[in-house]
Amino acid sequence: MTRSAAAPKRKPRLRTELSEADEQRLQAAVVLFGLPKAEVVRRLIRASIQAGPALSAENTRAVVELAQQVRMVGRNLSQVLRAIHRGQAVRIEDTEPVWRGLHEVIAAINDELTEITVAYGSKLRRRAGLALPAEVLGEDIA
Repeated sequence: MTRSAAAPKRKPRLRTELSEADEQRLQAAVVLFGLPKAEVVRRLIRASIQAGPALSAENTRAVVELAQQVRMVGRNLSQVLRAIHRGQAVRIEDTEPVWRGLHEVIAAINDELTEITVAYGSKLRRRAGLALPAEVLGEDIA
């Protein structure tokens, strides 16, 4: 069957299945931005191309450095566990400075990764024209 010249060409369509969590996120975006689902998806697709890679070269270097720190923390924990298994463990009170130090390193890594991902999310929303409403940003509208 051939298509007549007068028949309009169908626009490409996307049909996808979402997890419940992703559907909830999409619904939240619809409410937050006051746009239909399809428009939110279209804007995010366009913005993802305009915004470029998820991580800048600088952020990529930061993630590599953070991964090295995570490996260092893992090695420290591994050494502590091996000492415990060999029966060479010291009293828990004596290990408190080690655990505090590990906690501080993990918290710093978490903060830096959060900063990197939040910055990219803001960039993507700006490019998509999906500005957050003032009340969400904690700004006074009056």
